Amino acid sequence: MNQLLWIAGPLIGLVGMMSGGFWGVGCGWIVVPAMLILGFEPFDAVGISLLQMVPATIPTVVRQFPEIGWKKDQPGRLVVIPLAAGAIGASFFGKLLNEELFRFFGSPDVLQWMLAGFILLIGVQTACSTTRVYADEFGAFPPKKRFGVFGTGVATGVLSSMLGLGGGILMRPLLTSVFRVPEHYTSRIVRLMVTLTTLSGGLTYLFHADAVAWQVLWGAMLVAAGGFVGFPLGVRMHRIAFDAGYAQYIHKSFSIVAGTMFVSTLLNVTGCREASRIAMIAIAAGMTAGLVVFTLYAAGHPKKGGSPQPLTDA
Repeated sequence: MNQLLWIAGPLIGLVGMMSGGFWGVGCGWIVVPAMLILGFEPFDAVGISLLQMVPATIPTVVRQFPEIGWKKDQPGRLVVIPLAAGAIGASFFGKLLNEELFRFFGSPDVLQWMLAGFILLIGVQTACSTTRVYADEFGAFPPKKRFGVFGTGVATGVLSSMLGLGGGILMRPLLTSVFRVPEHYTSRIVRLMVTLTTLSGGLTYLFHADAVAWQVLWGAMLVAAGGFVGFPLGVRMHRIAFDAGYAQYIHKSFSIVAGTMFVSTLLNVTGCREASRIAMIAIAAGMTAGLVVFTLYAAGHPKKGGSPQPLTDA
């Protein structure tokens, strides 16, 4: 196993899962490129990215589970159940699709091209959309929306296990912009779904030819070590900014991260590995500093019309 991972792994997990907790998504968009830069094979990079998210997210997900609402006509039944059914079932096919794509194109670079294109698409969509916030209640959710959510789950499960993403990078913009689920519910639903999809998809990468892929297991554990601190910290920062009235800023700011990750991944797949390493370091440092500064600013400059009641994200 790459010796540098003993130092870089926890740092990647800290930064990645802090951003994951803040935006309510997984952090495969930073972990997969980082693992590829460190020299891991594409399959191993995807497996590490998926499995490392599970330990750090479970405590927060369990704590927030009742807040989703599981009674009749509440998000738990109308959104989470069809979303989970599609995502978990489809996530088991991601590795098979990866193998077929690699065989068809003759190169694992197709994974990185797909990741770059997917991140760019999400970044543009997020920048051009808004989210329902604060006083908005969970509205009517007719059957056609439930079928749409199920389809979103299927797409999420496949893309998650193919690209090593938690799935939140797809679910979050669709739930907020297309299905108009309020931010309060969206963040909790996405965190729950990230845990479920990464666990089901990650297990398919942990076993190769009926043997445990130890490099994937140890790599995931090292990255997860940083995530134990980063994820709850990011969730707390999200709560502070959300309560201060900055939900739209939280939503749109993710497009900046998606854009920078697109550049980094593109540099890596075109052979500019040194430039990609420099970009990753700059992105990690800039994102960490930016989230801290933004949270402190939001705490000191609350906007009118913020959340009428404090949320319990942390």
